[in-house]
Amino acid sequence: MKHTPKDVDSYIKAAPQAVRDKLAQLRTLIKAAAPKAEERISYGMPYYGYEGRLAYFQARKNLS
Repeated sequence: MKHTPKDVDSYIKAAPQAVRDKLAQLRTLIKAAAPKAEERISYGMPYYGYEGRLAYFQARKNLS
């Protein structure tokens, strides 16, 4: 991703097609496990916080 998305929906839409479903599933799992968590973009990636940092996730082209 070359631009900083404004929200998690934009982040997922800008991710490569091959990982969008996995990102959406991860988002759903985090929201189910922590329904009161704040959702926003931090450091250019989705962030969830509840009484401190809870989770971040990021789409990457490759892991090497």
